[in-house]
Amino acid sequence: MSDTTLHELCKGFGALLSRAKTPQFPEEAGRVNDRGNLPLHAACSFQASQDVIDALLKAYPQGASQPNGVGNLPLHQAAMWQAPADAVELLLVHHPDGATCRNQYGSLPLHMAASNQASVEVVKLLVDAYPDALHLQNDDGMTPLDLALADESTSEGVIAVLEGRPPPPELTKRQKAEKFMERADALERKLVSLRGSGGRQGRDFKDAVAAVRRLADCYPQALYSAGIDPNELEIALSNAMMDGGGGRRGGNAGDAAKKQQTAVENAILDAVKKRTKQNAVDPAGLDERDDIGVRDRVEDLISSIVGLEHIKCQIRGLRRTTEICDLRESLLPDHGNGIRGLSAAMLGVTLSDDVGRPRAPHMIFFGNPGTGKTAVARLLAKVYHELGILRKPKFLEVERMDLIAADQRGTIAKTREVLDEARGGILFIDEAYTLGMTSKRSRAENAGIDAMNEIIRSIDTDEAGRDSPLVILAGFPTEMNLFLARHDDLRRRFDVTFEFPDYTCHELAEIFVDLVHAKGFYLEEPIRVEYIAKLLAKETDARWRSERNGRVSEMLLAGARTEVRKRIRSAQFEEHEVDPQLILRPDIETAMVNDLK
Repeated sequence: MSDTTLHELCKGFGALLSRAKTPQFPEEAGRVNDRGNLPLHAACSFQASQDVIDALLKAYPQGASQPNGVGNLPLHQAAMWQAPADAVELLLVHHPDGATCRNQYGSLPLHMAASNQASVEVVKLLVDAYPDALHLQNDDGMTPLDLALADESTSEGVIAVLEGRPPPPELTKRQKAEKFMERADALERKLVSLRGSGGRQGRDFKDAVAAVRRLADCYPQALYSAGIDPNELEIALSNAMMDGGGGRRGGNAGDAAKKQQTAVENAILDAVKKRTKQNAVDPAGLDERDDIGVRDRVEDLISSIVGLEHIKCQIRGLRRTTEICDLRESLLPDHGNGIRGLSAAMLGVTLSDDVGRPRAPHMIFFGNPGTGKTAVARLLAKVYHELGILRKPKFLEVERMDLIAADQRGTIAKTREVLDEARGGILFIDEAYTLGMTSKRSRAENAGIDAMNEIIRSIDTDEAGRDSPLVILAGFPTEMNLFLARHDDLRRRFDVTFEFPDYTCHELAEIFVDLVHAKGFYLEEPIRVEYIAKLLAKETDARWRSERNGRVSEMLLAGARTEVRKRIRSAQFEEHEVDPQLILRPDIETAMVNDLK
């Protein structure tokens, strides 16, 4: 069995907690994939939070003690993939003996943590759970300390704990940046030394350069995760092809090809070196929105969403899986003769597993009016297109009247026309629960069911292809739950459900500030998000806000703009100038009283 829906949700886990409320969740939590991994293994491999681990353990308690195909417990996976300390602690509570278990390579969880840059807190937990592990060797004859010392990137704090010493004080951000530069310089020196060497190391270097080249050609988006701007690299590679002899005729073909290859290698090494300089910028005192290094379009789009962290997390999880698959495809290209680039042994279990490029699941969005359902769906079309999951950034929003006709034949024809128009992108069906209602205008009593059946047919017949639209059903929570309960065939085609909670006052204030900037205005210097949030909490009540949500921010901006226009008109009769783009504190306070009713 390949990865189940729950395995995929564990890679982002944003929608997993909603799925945990369904009756089939305990049975799903106990399913293993073809590598012997439970969803709990997948969650631990993708740094899931404590509440996600807790939900999976409650649904399938024996999962904490169940090894996968290579003998790894979920604790091994958590130690290897830098899971949060509270998640590791929870696994130890459920299965204390897990710290004493070895996988098929003779490695304890502490071995995995020591060789994979786990945090000091995680290493301490594992040492406290099984102190003897400090002195035990794996099948390669390495103790945890040996493994940590062999990895130049291991922190001094982890080494101190493994040596039985108190860890040193935590480094400042500047010190961490300096350490990063030291490691980056060491890596660059190693790359240069490999470049001129022969034998296996020389071949590995050429294979690695070729892999980056294939990523740039086929999956450029994946380079963002390495801090490399694919657009800049594409220009550098084009210049290298020309400067290296690709644009001249005549001369020795062999020398020209060698010169061109050297120019390409230089361009890629320069991109790596530029990445290390950008990432080493001291982050102290910088806002998370400040422009540092490579601008990642996908992350920019995700970060533009206010709140909704569970949805952002799920998108990032799908992105990680996609990039792992792209990286694997580039590092292990199939040449048709059974020969591949880098050996699978060099890549480890994650990149060696051929799990196929993921597909985005069809989704259900629940939420009150104004909670951002349509805006997020529209943004997903752009994000999934950037990741290569959708063929085009098409977003088509429809409702019942766009699908239903006067008779069955007309309904089927209209629905097919909508599905064809949305092909390759996202089809967003707003107020989808209305498909379960009957209409006096339609002679077909089951017109909504006919439309639903056509949607189901489209989903089912697209299993082998990738061009039918990704379908999102949206609506209010109560109505959607009742609708889906009556139409189980439709419900089973939609694996992922996202709940859109009402916005908090702070989130509404953030949305207001974003709208101000988007419309070309700016705020008076003393005005901050916190101040606007306090005004909203004082002047409005929760029920009123829940009926409007994001519309509250739009109403507030409209009221503030009205106050700006009043000042502009007054200035025509007075001897002073007014900045037509500046919103003052009194503008917001007046709009709060007059317009938020």
